[in-house]
Amino acid sequence: MTVRKLALLAPFALAFAASPALAVDAIDGVYIDSGGYVEITVAPCGQARCGKISRIIRRKPGEPDHDAHNENPALRDRPILGLTLLSGLQWRDGAWRGEVYNPEDGNTYRSVVRAGSNGALEVEGCLGPFCRKRIWPAK
Repeated sequence: MTVRKLALLAPFALAFAASPALAVDAIDGVYIDSGGYVEITVAPCGQARCGKISRIIRRKPGEPDHDAHNENPALRDRPILGLTLLSGLQWRDGAWRGEVYNPEDGNTYRSVVRAGSNGALEVEGCLGPFCRKRIWPAK
């Protein structure tokens, strides 16, 4: 390809590369859960993104410091600190999709995660067609 042809194609290549459809919203960072109880750090884990409890800010009244509600009895003694809440998040169809674990009921839900306003994280957990969204503000 000649230099002239390359020069003519360059603006189109730049416009295509900057297309919003190709943009991936960055979600790596530190967030506070919607109740203000724990700090969650979202970072790469393999080819995906994961979110782990990196600090306990304050204990929820009546809740133990271990994963007492887990459906799997073998996991009920693991500590809340370090627990993975978001797992397998992969960028698909304009959002991060994976799973969210709720230690309050011990269940794992299908999840859609998006970067929100003011640096917050929008975390949606779904069971079938029913979804519930939480906003985790940035730390």
